[in-house]
Amino acid sequence: MREIPEDRQIYISGRLWHEVYPKVNLTPFIYVLDDEIGLSKYGKGLKKFYFTFIVVKPHDEINVPYARFDKEETAADIAVGISYDLVECASKEETIELMEKAYLEGVEKLGELPIKGFDVDSLKEDVVEVFSRDGWYERVELKA
Repeated sequence: MREIPEDRQIYISGRLWHEVYPKVNLTPFIYVLDDEIGLSKYGKGLKKFYFTFIVVKPHDEINVPYARFDKEETAADIAVGISYDLVECASKEETIELMEKAYLEGVEKLGELPIKGFDVDSLKEDVVEVFSRDGWYERVELKA
């Protein structure tokens, strides 16, 4: 698998129940967003974006959505939930669509944080463009 640069700007993770792990594939989001989106293009107000997909069984009180901004680090940390029940019944393509929707929700939440000098709308447009490409999630080159 090819390495992700240590100086990357977008970090993707997940809090997942093991039953949905194979379906909730973070790999395309990790690699494609790192390849296609550079935060510096949108201003100096955000240097790091940490995004977490939360797909846990209902009534989990530990893994809950949140949105935070660290002014000193100029870093946003956002977690968005996806319905466990929807993912459990979804196909691979439907799961990717749910993940795309959640990620875009996370991008929108950036606009609610006290980030100055960052164009959230342009970032969202570019992410939408990436997600609109047919099979974008299948074109990930994993080898070095």
